Amino acid sequence: MPAPSKRDKQSVKRGAHNKGVRTRLRNLSKSFYRAVESGDEGEARRIRDESQREYNKAAGKGIIHPNRAARKVSRLDKALAANRSE
Repeated sequence: MPAPSKRDKQSVKRGAHNKGVRTRLRNLSKSFYRAVESGDEGEARRIRDESQREYNKAAGKGIIHPNRAARKVSRLDKALAANRSE
């Protein structure tokens, strides 16, 4: 079996890094929806701002698709607005 090419090694390394970024995005989303459900608007707004930065950064670096980032941020905004109007 031949040694892994440089490209293979780079993709493994990059994949490990990107996995952590995607996990962080999921955890931010979960904590946002938890804050919305508990009615803590200030905390939800803070997490939404942080999430928006992180989603846009991940999309800019090609970790997730830009349309996916836009969709997720839009849903966060929509959930915050619905919570505010209740």
